[in-house]
Amino acid sequence: MSETKPLTFKATQANLDILIDNNLRPNLKAWIAANGDYEITIRPYKSKRSIEQNKRLWKIYQVIAECVWVDGRQFSSEVWHEHFKGLYLGFEEIELPSGEVLKRPISTANLKTGDMTAYQDMIQSWAADNYSIQWEF
Repeated sequence: MSETKPLTFKATQANLDILIDNNLRPNLKAWIAANGDYEITIRPYKSKRSIEQNKRLWKIYQVIAECVWVDGRQFSSEVWHEHFKGLYLGFEEIELPSGEVLKRPISTANLKTGDMTAYQDMIQSWAADNYSIQWEF
């Protein structure tokens, strides 16, 4: 069974009229017509991770890839990325058309800035505790 992706908008005082008239109303009508009833939640806006945070994350992975050996092997930044997503964010299951269920680490793409900071702190702590990596950033 496929899951419908959420319809998300950032509402500000400056864009509220345009948002409702040009974006929310037609999309919401189409969604309800296609999928049935929906629950609408309004919560304070939190910005997603920044470009700087993303660059910093990949720098962390690069240091780990260069410094950490596991059972005589080194792993790429991409492998460490997948490892830490699963370790700290968990996994999601996706049903494929064949009926097979694929288990994959949850993406970092939707982390808010505070959550991304905490995620990076956990990774750096892991590397410091387990491999004595001293972080300069």
